[in-house]
Amino acid sequence: MCALPQVQALAWAGDLEPYRVDAIAAESAAAPADLLHEFEARVLEGGITHLSCAALRSRARRAADRCAPDAAIDLAATFRARADVTVRPGECTGMTRLVADLPTPVAMRIFGAVDSLAAEYARAEPGQRIGVARADALADLVEANATISTTIELVAPVESGGASRTDLGVSADCLAEPAGPEPSDLEPSDLEPSDLEPSDLEPSGTSGGFVDLGGCAELDDGVLHDHGYDDLWFVSAHTEVPTVGSLLPADVVALLNDPDTTIRLARSDSVTGAVRWQDPATYRPGARTARAVRSRDGTCRFPGCATAARRCQLDHVIRHPDGPTTVTNLQTLCATHHGFKHHAGWQVSMDERGVCTWTAPDGRTHVTHPLDRHGHRAA
Repeated sequence: MCALPQVQALAWAGDLEPYRVDAIAAESAAAPADLLHEFEARVLEGGITHLSCAALRSRARRAADRCAPDAAIDLAATFRARADVTVRPGECTGMTRLVADLPTPVAMRIFGAVDSLAAEYARAEPGQRIGVARADALADLVEANATISTTIELVAPVESGGASRTDLGVSADCLAEPAGPEPSDLEPSDLEPSDLEPSDLEPSGTSGGFVDLGGCAELDDGVLHDHGYDDLWFVSAHTEVPTVGSLLPADVVALLNDPDTTIRLARSDSVTGAVRWQDPATYRPGARTARAVRSRDGTCRFPGCATAARRCQLDHVIRHPDGPTTVTNLQTLCATHHGFKHHAGWQVSMDERGVCTWTAPDGRTHVTHPLDRHGHRAA
């Protein structure tokens, strides 16, 4: 703020609150350092103490653009190259925040389409909040122009020795065989036709999109469609979807009752909550192994990283061929931390339960655990 002495003086006098000072300072970053005096003069022209924070920010942005038009264009090009859409949990369970940083012309078109359709919804349903109508309109516009598939993985705990938990009513045989492959779960480098088991190449499933679970009577089609909410005993609490949010029990039941939803069954370690599968021993993991590792890990296994497992690469903890291609020797790492492991001096070991111990170049150790399917009820 030393480069904006008049703004600083207004702040010291109590005429500008910290949040309005922050707005001016943030926009001043777009102005060249040698033109900050001109920037300040443009901002202060006509007085600013009566302006709201939004109006003050808008004036400051215009001032920065007028001080250096070419720099403003270059800055816009830089940020347009960083356009992004992100998703994160909302303010409460059952809500998710979707954030888009887009070029202004694109955002104008999208919001115009959403607002127009929302107005129709509001007229058809008087009293509905326009915000809710816009949310419905956005969802309808996206879903009408996309092919969306939903897969739900039901995770049943089994004893570490391999026996099924008696209180589940699900046999060990039902839990032993995972469903067929899902190409969308794999990176192109993770899978080749030669890596697939014969059963991976065969179509599976029954009418309505339910995966064939090998004759498990406990989860046949009738259970999911004929019984009401209270009968779905395995939907007991909120279901966490990593990086997205949490589903309410009613949301899960609605998905389970959707005939287009694919159901697959997995088993988890009764102690750690980590998903356990039987896996092949080829260099490149097959579809089942790749899916099992991503399902177990949930995120990148490097300490402190929350990159979703579906966006990560599969890494041999012990480099192949010295280490086998098994679930207990594979982990998910984002591209950045995959490089850390191989080129930055970090060392990692994994025990049979999937717990990773990382050793930094300075000797400090960090422990990361598989996604706890019991404690967090993660999807």
